[in-house]
Amino acid sequence: MLNKRRGKLFLVFTALIMMMGCSTADLSTDNLRDQDAQPDLREKAITIFERSLNARGGYDTYKSFNSVRLRGTDLWHSSFVRFFTPVTEQAQKFEVKFSIAGNDIKYLFSNGKRKGQFIGVEDGKPYKAIEGEKEFTDSSKIRIYLEPLTHYFKWPFNLYESPVLLYAGEREIENETYQLLFASSGGVAASPEHDQYVIYINKKTYHVDYIDFTLRSLFESYKGTLHYRDFRTVQGLVVPFFIGASDTIENKDFVHEFLFSEIQFITSP
Repeated sequence: MLNKRRGKLFLVFTALIMMMGCSTADLSTDNLRDQDAQPDLREKAITIFERSLNARGGYDTYKSFNSVRLRGTDLWHSSFVRFFTPVTEQAQKFEVKFSIAGNDIKYLFSNGKRKGQFIGVEDGKPYKAIEGEKEFTDSSKIRIYLEPLTHYFKWPFNLYESPVLLYAGEREIENETYQLLFASSGGVAASPEHDQYVIYINKKTYHVDYIDFTLRSLFESYKGTLHYRDFRTVQGLVVPFFIGASDTIENKDFVHEFLFSEIQFITSP
């Protein structure tokens, strides 16, 4: 059993080393990079995304809130990857509040070794707080953990404002048809300077069921997939109470998964 665990850790470690040395991950296609096709692809993408947003409560409703509070459990299936985060528990209970338009984040550990302690990001700077004393730090662990957590929740809404948003065709997954939208924070072609996304919108429900993404802040070559499930209506918005992270859509062996017990949208700062 011990040898099996060591073998699994070795494979994960080897994969991470390989990712660090590989080329920039690219979610784009030749058709998307065709400059002549882009105006039509953008117009179609905006129409599809707006239809999805309206079915999920509307982008104006989402933007009317100042922040979001989530309570739940971050369930880890890879203790090796968890080592690179500030999380100490395999099933980490938490409460987090973050800005919808900005980047401020406040995260409370609700169980385990760090129960009652806070970490966060304020004005772009990570911090930790024990017994009310806030201490700013250059810890990459805090930023690498908290920023993706909040992005995962916000992407199904705010990727609508991406500088690049293009229709990328359709795909069948488990007897469901999806319309694919490519988004980027910069250009279409892969670059270390910006991230890329592929948004999967269910043609039947208009929910965002999956998002492929790159994470240049972690590794230039890193790409993964988010699985969104258990949709419920909260304050007029349809949101997922489950987000799982894996390397592909086909892989349901999640690195970790967020199980939310409560979601609250807040209007005041």
